[in-house]
Amino acid sequence: MEHLKVFMNELEKFAQQTHSLKDQFEKLSDSEKELVMKAAPHSIKEPQEYYTPVYKWLENLQNNLRGDTQV
Repeated sequence: MEHLKVFMNELEKFAQQTHSLKDQFEKLSDSEKELVMKAAPHSIKEPQEYYTPVYKWLENLQNNLRGDTQV
């Protein structure tokens, strides 16, 4: 269970970081966004496409540990 707690802490940090990255990306000009995305590997999506699934993952895990089965 200790490893699970550590994993959840890291997942929460990752969720916070994806949200921050999304916020900063949204502040970029269109040309800056284009520059950033051109430098990204093809498999990388825009930051706003990451934060929602990561938060959902964290929420689902927290619900599962509380005994909820809501997914």
